[in-house]
Amino acid sequence: MRNAHDYDYDVERPAGSADRPLTNGSRTAHLDVRRRRWPRWIVFGMAAAVLAVAALLLLVFVFIPMGFGTALAAGTASLLPLAIVGVGIWWLDRYNPVPRGTMVYAFAWGAIGSVVLTLILGTAVQLLLAVQRPEPTEQQFISAVIQAPVIEELMKSAGLLVLLAFGRRYIAGPVQGVVYAMLIASGFAFTENITYFARALDAAGITGNSTLFWTMLLVRGVLSPFAHAAFTSLAGLAFGIAAERRSPLLGLTLGPAGIALGMCLHALWNGSSFLVPASRQDGGFGSFLLTYSLIQVPIFVVLAGVLIALRLRQRRIVRRRLGEYAAAGWFTPGEVDMLAGIRSRRRSLVWASEQGAVVLWAMRAFHRTALTLAMQRQSGGADAGAAARRTEAELLTDLVSERRLISSLTLPVNGASGGTTTMDS
Repeated sequence: MRNAHDYDYDVERPAGSADRPLTNGSRTAHLDVRRRRWPRWIVFGMAAAVLAVAALLLLVFVFIPMGFGTALAAGTASLLPLAIVGVGIWWLDRYNPVPRGTMVYAFAWGAIGSVVLTLILGTAVQLLLAVQRPEPTEQQFISAVIQAPVIEELMKSAGLLVLLAFGRRYIAGPVQGVVYAMLIASGFAFTENITYFARALDAAGITGNSTLFWTMLLVRGVLSPFAHAAFTSLAGLAFGIAAERRSPLLGLTLGPAGIALGMCLHALWNGSSFLVPASRQDGGFGSFLLTYSLIQVPIFVVLAGVLIALRLRQRRIVRRRLGEYAAAGWFTPGEVDMLAGIRSRRRSLVWASEQGAVVLWAMRAFHRTALTLAMQRQSGGADAGAAARRTEAELLTDLVSERRLISSLTLPVNGASGGTTTMDS
């Protein structure tokens, strides 16, 4: 427990320590970073324009031909697998949330941009296959096992490359890479599921038998919602590791390797459908379950294990890196304990909500800044370049401003009773 005024750390920090921050957080460096933000807005504005055009093409050539009723029903059904994957993304992201704006971009790229590019390139490949491989069965196999995995994973990973173009600001480590990759994959799967469910609904309307639709909903919506997320997350993991190590060479080798591995798993999953005999009385569903248990279940188990390990690793990183800043005087030990745990952060938000909406907003900003600072130091270290030092200066300045705001709004209330805040609790 500390008095509210004790959080105004505009004081001299200890010098000469190996644990001191990379820079002194000067206001000049902070303003320099602010001035450099306009190129990012231009790039994101261009990306938004491209996505808007792609959305229009998707609407005209895919959704409108379905019919409003079919598209609405298929879209509603597609919310089920999206919600399941969304829970996984929320669990992974809740420890150190990524910016909401880039989350929207990642999902939009997966649901719109990557789908439109896949349709354009996929159609071109299918036309070429029709000329080179006239046999329908051979065309289907090549399309499912080679064309789809290669084109889809490349188009989804292109969205990650846009974020990587801004350096470690958005993807500073493996967790952020996997979160963005899963968001892109969930968006792609959402749109793809709409098209699959729409075809099944059309078939049900023609034949009067809805079995195909319910079977497809079970397979794609319940049994394998994480399929695309698992494939694309390998690319996000690879690029995230390279970003954390600050190694362009590692990015040029590990990144393509992650994409290629995702392609292989995608091809294995698509190719398994050719092993399921459709002539059986159960429509091959029993064979599908066997294939599913041998392929998809192990992939899901490994993915879950990796995500759990990443979450635990991230908590250790936050505690260790913020401890270094605490040794230099930027945090109290109690604040490090509070920031390192989800429950303790939640308690601090409860306390802040009791002080008012502005204090709650400032406390949330304080959490985000501190966690970002920890991850930036993890990827920077003592040999960080000028860009990393400017980013750190910006974050440290924001940190002091947010603490001052909390202090200024809580000191008059608590000071009247000689009370204390629970920011350290």
